[in-house]
Amino acid sequence: MERETIKTELSKKGYSLAMIAAALDCTPVNVQQVVKRLNHSHRVANAIATVLELPIEKVFPDVPSYANPQHFATTRQQRIEELQQRLAG
Repeated sequence: MERETIKTELSKKGYSLAMIAAALDCTPVNVQQVVKRLNHSHRVANAIATVLELPIEKVFPDVPSYANPQHFATTRQQRIEELQQRLAG
């Protein structure tokens, strides 16, 4: 979905990007950047899809990693440790 479509559909359901940001305890800019595809956040994208009552891959079909839960299976710390090992050797 295009960003304006996302905003319109959220509005039809009585929600805004700012409300999603408040519910997730993150900044409105972060939510806007996800909608504009300037930043990736599975948590934010999933929240938007949940409010729209659509699968995440329907809302963000151009972001394949959102449809692949394995991509987010490792924690940030695990990825940092893996990166440290790769850079050390």
